[in-house]
Amino acid sequence: MVKSIHVIHSSPGRTRLRLPWLRRAGKEAASLADDLLLLEGISEVEVRPFTGSVLCRHDPEEVDVERLLEEVRRITGADTVVRPGEELPDGEPLLRSLEQGSGLARAATSFIKELNADLLRATEGHVDLGSLTALGFAAAGVMNVAIKGKIESPPWFSLGWWAFRTFATMEELAIRNTPTQVRHDNGDAHPPGMSPPGAAH
Repeated sequence: MVKSIHVIHSSPGRTRLRLPWLRRAGKEAASLADDLLLLEGISEVEVRPFTGSVLCRHDPEEVDVERLLEEVRRITGADTVVRPGEELPDGEPLLRSLEQGSGLARAATSFIKELNADLLRATEGHVDLGSLTALGFAAAGVMNVAIKGKIESPPWFSLGWWAFRTFATMEELAIRNTPTQVRHDNGDAHPPGMSPPGAAH
């Protein structure tokens, strides 16, 4: 299994990494958090095994990004470090799919973009595929009501999909920022926004 460390974001005192292979190594994810907290200067480590995200808060005077990467490589035995803008290492189809989307999704996206460009060209920029599709669904709904003379309740799976899409759209920020696990330098793990047991309020 190829092990790469992806540097997603770095600023003084805050570094976010992505280790996609952690999705298949839950125990290693917890061990990584514990081992990093043993390093002087690291105050908090947040690991999300499902996405492979590792967020570290550290004292930049004691632990800079290079030192942090060195420790993560030592602890995990990772092979390479991929920095922003760098190409993914060869032979990493899983990592490539996680970073860029699956091959099927990329092919479908390319086809739809080309179709959209053709439509915009044909209408001199007045109509795009998204607007045309929305208007088409709206017209189909109006015709259905006109023919049947009543508004029918949508099927359960449509309601379920709309509920999911509404939640995902409205709560995108919360979904992106909700951590799975937070470990502090006192060894406690607790959800964000909650104080460790025994902490002063």
